[in-house]
Amino acid sequence: MRLKSILVLLLLSGAGCNRQDIDGLGRIGRRVLERTQAATSPLREKFDHTLQGIGTLGLRQRVQHRLQWDKALADTTIDVAVTDKEVELRGTIRRDEQRRRAIELAEFTVGVERVTDHLSLE
Repeated sequence: MRLKSILVLLLLSGAGCNRQDIDGLGRIGRRVLERTQAATSPLREKFDHTLQGIGTLGLRQRVQHRLQWDKALADTTIDVAVTDKEVELRGTIRRDEQRRRAIELAEFTVGVERVTDHLSLE
């Protein structure tokens, strides 16, 4: 932060600003920062709360959410079972592409080490 202040002072002094101008701009900058922080505070709190919620989701819920919200799997019924870091997929799919997509989503979910496929083709 100190380095930024020094750079701003050097730039402004070269631009013909005197100390009084620099102080005035500094006060304006602080006010803008304070108002911005006050205005965005509720959003930051919501965002922080959401991130905490995501962090506390279990592995099963994370995989289930990914499968549930993927458009390619919209017409499927897939259940997720988790033991340690191993995920088991059970349910029915309509196409082999859906099998590949479900396995891919599960494999690339943070925390998953192995996926077992027990999906049946309808």
